Amino acid sequence: MADGLHKLIDEGVPEVVDRLGRWLLYPVFWLTTAILALWFLRTGLVYGALVIGPPLVLLLSARFHGLGRVSTALLVIAGLAALVPTFFLGKYKGAEDGHTGLILVGFLVFLIWGAAYPAMLDKFDERFQLSRHPADPRRKLAKEERNELALLRVLLVKIVMATVAMLVVDATVVVILSLIALLLRNHWSAAVVGVACLVESVAELDGLNLVFRFDPMEIAAGLLAALMWWDAVKNPLWDRRVRPGVGR
Repeated sequence: MADGLHKLIDEGVPEVVDRLGRWLLYPVFWLTTAILALWFLRTGLVYGALVIGPPLVLLLSARFHGLGRVSTALLVIAGLAALVPTFFLGKYKGAEDGHTGLILVGFLVFLIWGAAYPAMLDKFDERFQLSRHPADPRRKLAKEERNELALLRVLLVKIVMATVAMLVVDATVVVILSLIALLLRNHWSAAVVGVACLVESVAELDGLNLVFRFDPMEIAAGLLAALMWWDAVKNPLWDRRVRPGVGR
């Protein structure tokens, strides 16, 4: 009986957590995508389509072709489109009502979308891998069976989202460190940026003095960015010397 309980905990609990995560991820992602799309489409149909279109095309390409097979050009275009939410920065800084109201809601929606998007990419790529083996009853693949290039690209998307989040709150030092870490692509530089995200979200240098502040937007952005950089610290693929291979 003890063995059966142990097996239930080892196998059943992760399965429940995974299903719950999927159940929450899809509606949260599509809801925030719809809100962002409406937000940007209000400024112009072409502008809105250019902002929200490339990330969705990349998502669908991952689902039907696999993220490891997606062209580098599409990845770059989707990454450039992700920079457009700096639009929020101008609105956020120039808002007469400070950090409240519509700008605050829009920024929080963007943060949720930025956290959910890489997870959706990962799920869609996994669904593509499973669709190539319809007889396989599993809902989830082990990491070693995944396309490592696809997993690396998911991680890169996370880092881009982390950098954009800090750019939106005008954390210039962290953005510069992030660009350096992207060039170096090793674990210690990722760790440095993760710590910097946490520090700059609550403190800044005013001359020779360290000034602490409490800004919900900056703290939320710093936590999100730090978590994404922590994923890079833990992931062996983040090391530039590692050559990603292909799973199933």
